[in-house]
Amino acid sequence: MDRPNDNWTPFFRSLGFRIALAVGLMLLTSYVVFIYLIVDIQQTFYFQRVIREAERLSAAMMNATNHSMLRDDATATRSIVTDVAKQEDISAIRIYNHDGITKFANDPGEVGKKVDKQAEACLACHSEDKAFSEVVTTKRTRIHYHGDHRVLGMITPIYNNKSCYQASCHVHSEQQKVLGVLDLGLSLKQFDAHVQALVFDTILLGIVTFCGVLGAIGLYVTMRVHRPITRLRDAARKIALGDFSDKLIVKGSDQIAECAKAFNLMRDQIRRRTQELTRSREEYKGLFEQVPCYICVINRQYEIVRQNSFMRDLFKGATGQHCYEAFKKSSRKCPDCRIDETFENGRTYSKAHCGTTGVGETADYVSYVAPIVDEGKRTVYAMVIAMDVRDKVRLETELQISRDFQTNLIEHSIHGIIATDAHGRVTIYNIAAQNLLGKSPEEALGDQNLEHYFPQEFLEIIISSHAKKNAGAQRLVAQETTIRSSAGEAIPIRFSGVTLFDKGKLVGAVGFFQDLRTLKQLEREKQASDRLAVVGQTVAGLAHGIKNILTGLEGGVFVVQTALDDEDDKLLHGGWKMVRGNIGRIAGLVKDLLSYSKERAPQYKETDPNRLAEEVCALFDLRAQANSIIIQRDFDSDAGKMFKIFLDQSGIHTCLSNLVANAVDACEIDKRSIEHRIVVGTEQNSDGSLIYKVSDNGPGMSLETKRHLFSSFYSTKGSRGTGLGLMVTNKIVLEHGGKLSVNSEESRGSVFTITLPLAESMQVNNGAPTSADQLPKMERDASAGVSLNHHDSL
Repeated sequence: MDRPNDNWTPFFRSLGFRIALAVGLMLLTSYVVFIYLIVDIQQTFYFQRVIREAERLSAAMMNATNHSMLRDDATATRSIVTDVAKQEDISAIRIYNHDGITKFANDPGEVGKKVDKQAEACLACHSEDKAFSEVVTTKRTRIHYHGDHRVLGMITPIYNNKSCYQASCHVHSEQQKVLGVLDLGLSLKQFDAHVQALVFDTILLGIVTFCGVLGAIGLYVTMRVHRPITRLRDAARKIALGDFSDKLIVKGSDQIAECAKAFNLMRDQIRRRTQELTRSREEYKGLFEQVPCYICVINRQYEIVRQNSFMRDLFKGATGQHCYEAFKKSSRKCPDCRIDETFENGRTYSKAHCGTTGVGETADYVSYVAPIVDEGKRTVYAMVIAMDVRDKVRLETELQISRDFQTNLIEHSIHGIIATDAHGRVTIYNIAAQNLLGKSPEEALGDQNLEHYFPQEFLEIIISSHAKKNAGAQRLVAQETTIRSSAGEAIPIRFSGVTLFDKGKLVGAVGFFQDLRTLKQLEREKQASDRLAVVGQTVAGLAHGIKNILTGLEGGVFVVQTALDDEDDKLLHGGWKMVRGNIGRIAGLVKDLLSYSKERAPQYKETDPNRLAEEVCALFDLRAQANSIIIQRDFDSDAGKMFKIFLDQSGIHTCLSNLVANAVDACEIDKRSIEHRIVVGTEQNSDGSLIYKVSDNGPGMSLETKRHLFSSFYSTKGSRGTGLGLMVTNKIVLEHGGKLSVNSEESRGSVFTITLPLAESMQVNNGAPTSADQLPKMERDASAGVSLNHHDSL
């Protein structure tokens, strides 16, 4: 049988007992403080009531004796004092005069005695240096014992009122403020009995309440804390012993219930983990044997203590054999072995090896050496896991061969190749691109400023792809454009580019550059050769026309000679007119032939486009007026203000002159009775390009005429034209890098438009070009072989 001490020891150590004890002590302390405060408050309250009763009784006593004192009726005053003193709660009444002599008292033996100022009744007033009337009520009271009970004594001053110092019985000085003192003794016997009863009842109530609350708390703690925790402890002990059958019953929703739920969940988790651990052990045995790796466990002597089936099958290793004998078929330890380090510091190491299989074949593998530690964290074995990488090595070799082939293909391509990654950095920059752009690979590779490498059209595609505006690959195919080298040279190229996507995500872009400088040079040389050939053909074709002009000259010379012989001034004037006209025709023909056959670079000068057009219009005003033709000016007043204009003044003057002359000729041969009008206009676009327009409302041209308009020496004027005017105009416009286009319909007139691009870096406040690198873009494009198909623009 257990001893009582042994039975109670677990209870005293339990959490429930400690909680109940702590709560009981705190409750006891609070009750003691509460009872003390309640008793003190009640006692103070009732004592204040007694003092107020004493004050009211003293006031009533003074009012009762006031009339008899005014009449100096001592008998009546004494009777009043004796009668009032007979009440049960009054123990003594005394009236002192100003000198401290007892004049009236309920005890006749006290009458006539003088009271000492140091007595208890007088000390409260005479000990303070202030008027008696200013002494507070609490200082005018005192408590003393009378027999077996306490008495509350209160002294009340009798003031010298007006009725006193004017009374007929005796006269007091008006300066005397206090005539005497009323000393009233009030018994505190009932008060003390009431307070004792109150203290007893309060203490009794506190004890009963404390016991009841402590008992309820103890019962609650026992039922809701001690017992559930005891069950929780017992269940935890069973789990520690491997018994998972005990499941706690959850009651309620408090923290103890939540703890029980958590315990049940923990029990299920531990049971499941234990089952998983058991299953894992079985799986480990299977995995160790079946995992597609070569696994062996090695001791500090490099001997194999365990190995799996793959290790045995490939390397023919055996238990007790050294690892280097199994893997390398060697009789000595590998010089780069990391097993020693694993035994020393317990770390894992990996290294690529080339071993020998059991049949003598080469085996590439990556070995991982991991420590196997005991409970003391000491490395007792090293586990070697070897991964077969023979296929990986073979693929890497093939990939390297393919990479080398592609690298050589890219680097030795005759076309420039530039590629970027997903972040817009240049990653591929071959030799042809280096020769084309003049940038070294060190400068280009990693550069993110793609404006230095790609045309603007392809840059916009790359930017839109980065912004995910395009879901798939975008490309440019065989676009002819120009790029600038690092030295600022404009280089004509044929460009193809494509953005690269992988699963809808941009991974890069690649551009292919074909250098067209040699091709353009050949084109320019061919064009020059063709022009010279055309000139030769034209000279032969115009022989008859030149012959007619010479015949006209001979006729004119004959007329001049005849006029000189006959001294006929009128005939001389007519002959000279014939000679001059034919000489002018020859001069114009020769100039046009020279202008078309000779390749020249425009001589750029800052030009007012409106003034140049006005000069051309002024040349034809008289001729137009003579034929009732109106030449209208439609000039852009802002042309040349936002951007400076640089033109070959002579060349553009020739172009406008040819177009205006053609318009005047067209209006002259038009037989319709309408008001013929020629409009010469200028316009400058927001991008700085300059436009000249020459329009007329003449007969217009048919589709067939427009198709042959720019053909060699084709003219719509018959014998009056050579066809060189538009060819020369077209050539000059091309030399400026511009475009000449025509829009014409029969019976509705024609519109010829010259579009000249803005020279780069020629904005306001910039200087005029002073070197070949500073020439306008139109000249550089012309020198690079820019050509326009005017048949498509008709």
